[in-house]
Amino acid sequence: MDLGPARVAEIDASGMLAQVAGLAAQLREGYADARAQLAERIVGPSSVAPRDQPDGLVVCGMGGSAIGADLVLACLPAITVPAAVVRGYDLPEWVGPRTLVIAVSYSGETEETLACATRAGARGCAPACIASGGSLAALAEAEGLPWVRVPGGGQPRAAVGRLSMALLAALEAARLTGRHDEEVAQAAAQLEADDALLAPGRPDTDNAAKRLARTLEQRLVVVYGAGPTVPVARRWKGQVNENAKAPAFFNELPELDHNEIMGWTSLPHVASSAVALFLTDVAAGERLGRRADLTAREYERLGVTSEVIAARGSSRLARLFSLVQLGDYVSCYLALLYGMDPTPVDAIEAFKAGLSDPAG
Repeated sequence: MDLGPARVAEIDASGMLAQVAGLAAQLREGYADARAQLAERIVGPSSVAPRDQPDGLVVCGMGGSAIGADLVLACLPAITVPAAVVRGYDLPEWVGPRTLVIAVSYSGETEETLACATRAGARGCAPACIASGGSLAALAEAEGLPWVRVPGGGQPRAAVGRLSMALLAALEAARLTGRHDEEVAQAAAQLEADDALLAPGRPDTDNAAKRLARTLEQRLVVVYGAGPTVPVARRWKGQVNENAKAPAFFNELPELDHNEIMGWTSLPHVASSAVALFLTDVAAGERLGRRADLTAREYERLGVTSEVIAARGSSRLARLFSLVQLGDYVSCYLALLYGMDPTPVDAIEAFKAGLSDPAG
């Protein structure tokens, strides 16, 4: 089946591939826009943070609104305070007035994130907020909280660049990290160059994303990360779920070598139906890199088709987002192979409707 522009025009009615192609612009424009907004909305560079230097960081979000936090924190190993990403209704018990809490909800209506923002206030925190509008933005305006507005109207997962850069700018304003102008510019430039190699007009024979999508077609997808690539593995898993409407799972090294590897030993028909992708990065270190290679080799011996995919780029930011870009393209091409418009998430919307129905 052809995966060129004609197939995209036929199936991708909502334009998800065009949004994937805009990741570089999201990084560049999102970073500049968020920094400008924070400069206008706060008094002085420390107003995002508690009065004293924060003693901890908690980012609250769900789904596409949370993955940016995982990615940004993976890019900032030098942050010296405890940091957590909360996917749920409750804050950790250690959160107090000196904790920096950042609530991220693309729509501004994510109930778990709104609950965390409210509970942060009860703990004496003044949470920073990132949203396109909705109840979270209204809360920020009513309480005089620092917040960043991102452009709305799409799917949260398609705004990963904007959401990530808004968070990065907030952490800079809170003095938890320095400026990242150069890294953002380098990452955006690399993504723009790589986009030409992954776009629909690029032939299958010279397009890594199309080739990989065909490998994954009609297979069980398992994505493994190691160190800084763990959040990217989570991103790939979610993108296959939402864009391709297909099952996918993720795990991380070295943990999987202590348990999951055994799960492929007794059901050869399951092993032969799966593809394992190992995402690696030089920042993970030699030992984790060796584990990825050896584990992939063992999986092949057990009948699981395996591939090691190395991040490329001059900085963590560039390398991790280059992997995000590749995974986003792969998931969209897989959707085209299945005849699925990548954008709609009908099952998720139906579940949310049922959850909000008191009679449900």
